[in-house]
Amino acid sequence: MKLRFKLTLQSTLIFAITLVIVFVGTYIIFKKHTDTIFFNKLSDRALIAAFVYFEKDEATKLNYSKQESMYRVPLVDEIVQVYDTTGKLIFVDNGPAVPVSAKRLQEIPQAKSVQFYQNGRQCVGIYYQDNQGDFIIISSGVNVSGQDRLTNLGITMLTFFFGGIAINLLLNAWLSKRTFHPFTEVIDQVNTISADNLHLRLPQQKGATDDELQQVVATFNYFLERLEKSVKSQKHFLKHASHELKTPLAALIGELQVNLQQKRSEEEYQALLQTLLLDAQHLKGILEGLLILSGLESSRNFPIQAIQIDDVLWDVLGKIQLTHPSAVVEVEVSSEQENTDWLIVVGNEVLLSLVLTNLIENAIKFSDAKPVVVALDYITNLQIRIIDQGRGIDPAEQSKIFDLFYRGSNTTSVAGHGLGLHLTQRILDLHGFALSFQSIVGEGSVFVIDFKQS
Repeated sequence: MKLRFKLTLQSTLIFAITLVIVFVGTYIIFKKHTDTIFFNKLSDRALIAAFVYFEKDEATKLNYSKQESMYRVPLVDEIVQVYDTTGKLIFVDNGPAVPVSAKRLQEIPQAKSVQFYQNGRQCVGIYYQDNQGDFIIISSGVNVSGQDRLTNLGITMLTFFFGGIAINLLLNAWLSKRTFHPFTEVIDQVNTISADNLHLRLPQQKGATDDELQQVVATFNYFLERLEKSVKSQKHFLKHASHELKTPLAALIGELQVNLQQKRSEEEYQALLQTLLLDAQHLKGILEGLLILSGLESSRNFPIQAIQIDDVLWDVLGKIQLTHPSAVVEVEVSSEQENTDWLIVVGNEVLLSLVLTNLIENAIKFSDAKPVVVALDYITNLQIRIIDQGRGIDPAEQSKIFDLFYRGSNTTSVAGHGLGLHLTQRILDLHGFALSFQSIVGEGSVFVIDFKQS
């Protein structure tokens, strides 16, 4: 069932329940009011009957005649019963006596006046004291006109109830159709968007920020924007990855084809194997970088914890010493802090270790055997600076060094994949840390990691 049909039925149901509550409440209040009016009439009739029966000898002739004339015009199906205080029926006027229990007769003298129902009749009993004795007078009748009014009211309410439900159902159907029409248009527009036209966006109404539909449209457009960026990134990634993998594979296959054309000496085979090993290591480095980058692109959720960044740095330097035994790396620590809490950062230890490894290894590779300095300092927040005295980066190429697979014109003599800086910046972006650099050709470069959470 469509949502607008559900809304129509639910709205009509709520309307019907509301009508039932209102109509039933009105009917009950009206019935109670009608019964109260008739009880008051019966009470007056009981007092008039007492006057007519017991006050003839004391009242003036004119007053008695007036009261008697009123009494001789009874209510519909009215019956007057008179009892003594022992509960004995003395006489009945206008019909057979309505049975009244002894308990009820005992209750009337105590309460002075009692209203009750008996055999479908409304009854009023009063306790009347006279010089001739004490009596119980019960006047009862059937409120025919009141019941007719209640019946007419009930029929009118039922008519308006079912008519109101029908009208409400039609109005709700029209309103829900009109309300959900923009949703239908949005759905049709969404169905036109595919992988080939992710640049399209759903139109938004200006100034309708509080409209739930416009909020959905804005959210969907934001989703499309992220999806478009992700798809473009994936296409760009695949394009460059296939190109970068193709080159070492082509070189590897070419080496094998050339060397398989004729027999070679053992020394030549040793040289071939050494070349193949370098190509395989190059491929391995590219694949490892691509796998890490792919994992970062597919998920922003990675475990983070408070880590001591200097411990991570010493661990990285220990591993670099094994792979670059001739490299000279100096560590400088400067801070006015009294404890080491300033060295604690919140992040993923493995990924931050990879960041430091990439930056320090780059500094070593491009420093031309000159010392590399890693400086840790704290002014307003923790910073790590990696300083080399190498060949520097050409100003025309500085805006490209973080691009995937990009390698500068002066790096052809140095082994690399063009993945390190891109991966480093991506990791720091995900952590909310900043990476900046300064470089002068012929003098070296300074890369600065700012651990202030952005």
